[in-house]
Amino acid sequence: MKKKVVLGLMVGTLTLGIGTGALAATGLEQIKAYLNSKITLKMNGATVTAKDANGKTVLPITYNGTTYLPVRAVGSLLGTEITYDSATSSVLIGGTNGSAPVTNGKVTLSALGTSVLGSTAWHTKDPKDTTYKGKDYKNVYLHNDPTKQGDDIQINTGKKYSSLHLELAALKGNQEIHIYDQDLATLKKFNITPESGMMSLDVDVKGTDAVYVEIVSEDPDSALFVPLTTSYLTK
Repeated sequence: MKKKVVLGLMVGTLTLGIGTGALAATGLEQIKAYLNSKITLKMNGATVTAKDANGKTVLPITYNGTTYLPVRAVGSLLGTEITYDSATSSVLIGGTNGSAPVTNGKVTLSALGTSVLGSTAWHTKDPKDTTYKGKDYKNVYLHNDPTKQGDDIQINTGKKYSSLHLELAALKGNQEIHIYDQDLATLKKFNITPESGMMSLDVDVKGTDAVYVEIVSEDPDSALFVPLTTSYLTK
């Protein structure tokens, strides 16, 4: 039987540093588990070490054939903020103010909350709408209905990012697209057609509070496909 490695939460100082007083809290159940020093963590091919907030190495725990990793230590490796709200007994992943997981200085548009990523009328996770040329992107903006409000994608950057990497494809029709900042200064403009395939471009967004990707003209019955899982912002 293959052991599963999951990003889990175990009670004790191994994870969120919950004090001994909390061990008597309602909902805790005593178990017999094992520290597993044989598990090696690798991230993007490189071996990494999980450490707690004090810099001490922490080990995975194996329980009933499943290996649990310390959530705060793994969050630190991934560049994701992990906090514990004792008032609500909640583990907060990614903060509470619209922040999103950052890996290697990048945050995908799919990870941004609704307070940051606008144009929700275009948003879909429906499998019948998220596949392009055989690849399912899981989470996309699809503009194929003229009755949907707005002709742009809004990204509230809040002066936090330096670059926007955008991927997009025209499913139908020729389209002219302009990218503006909050002052309507043009950052980039281009044309896209179905023959363009999946187009990739990078836009300098330093100092911007918001970025708008707007379709300024399009053929009738056009459709624009923007995968949020492969488009990202860079710090």
